[in-house]
Amino acid sequence: MVQRKRKNLLKTVEELRWDLWLAVTTIGLVIFGVVMVYSASAATRSPHKFLLAQIAWATLGLIVMALLRRIDYHHYAQPGFIYGFLIICVILLLIVFLFPAVNGAHRWLTFKGLSAQPSELAKIALVIFLAWFLSERGRDGELDDFWATVAPATVVMGILGLLILKEPDLGTTLMLGGIFIIMMFAAGVPLRHLLKLSPFLLLAVIWLVVRVAWRWDRVKSFLDPESDPLGKGYQVLQSLIAVGSGGLHGLGFGQSKQKFSFLIAPQSDFIFAVIAEEVGLVGAATLVLAYGLLLWRGLRAGRRAPDRLGELIAIGLTTGLVGQAFFNISVALNLLPAKGITLPFVSAGGSSLLVALAAAGILLNISEQGK
Repeated sequence: MVQRKRKNLLKTVEELRWDLWLAVTTIGLVIFGVVMVYSASAATRSPHKFLLAQIAWATLGLIVMALLRRIDYHHYAQPGFIYGFLIICVILLLIVFLFPAVNGAHRWLTFKGLSAQPSELAKIALVIFLAWFLSERGRDGELDDFWATVAPATVVMGILGLLILKEPDLGTTLMLGGIFIIMMFAAGVPLRHLLKLSPFLLLAVIWLVVRVAWRWDRVKSFLDPESDPLGKGYQVLQSLIAVGSGGLHGLGFGQSKQKFSFLIAPQSDFIFAVIAEEVGLVGAATLVLAYGLLLWRGLRAGRRAPDRLGELIAIGLTTGLVGQAFFNISVALNLLPAKGITLPFVSAGGSSLLVALAAAGILLNISEQGK
């Protein structure tokens, strides 16, 4: 009887058209995130508020993921939908400047205690646009034409990037740039065309970092955080102390010391430091492996997609999710200069979690149609 049930279970798993491993990994990360947000927010005045908010957004996000899994991704490849999506994103990115600044930045739309970042939505809009645009250009044999392919795509990416940069949010702008380059390369755009853009993009990043005092201070603290341990290097050093304190197995759930008035934004930007302190190297490495599994299954969905559109959407969404995770973890370990960017599926943040789960839903639909 046990053997028959086991065979039936295996047969059921094999008959699933959508990627079970991708779904389980995503849901596991979300559940782990709810637990860690509650632990990391213990030092705040209302940890239960963070917990309830994370549960509410996670529930809504999982519903959205389930719905998008059932919507054929080919429905997105309509010019009216794509340009409408882009226009909505541009309007929302302009509206944020009508709302009061939070910590010196206009990144959020706020309404009755709720807040959302339109820049998160812009990531999906850019991916869908590029996937459709590049697949159309590939079908017409124009990927080698710089002015027909690279230039128009760069204009769209540039409009979104400049609006997000104006908030200011250099981290998300760089993420958009990374998605743009990888999708262009994956689509088959000649490398020489991408190299034409490289000097301008590099000079722009250098100029944006050097001319803004606080950004340049972050670069200097990244290179030598101990030169100003109570000032510019404070965030990085406190994060490294948390990671080092966890050792191999961690101090135990809820036992982090650094989250109490030492780490800045422990429930969002520096949640990985709390994770490393409480569950140790073993737990932190397991989390990294989970993102590695997400990378594998996302790219696998793209490789098995029935057409170039699905392949490019999968590559773009997977790049955005895993690239953002790499960015967040690298900041916590001082492998990159400090920048406020969340850990996908895990950090506190409603719009970030909702958009990440929406991306997972689209990936599941692509995997369902895979060969």
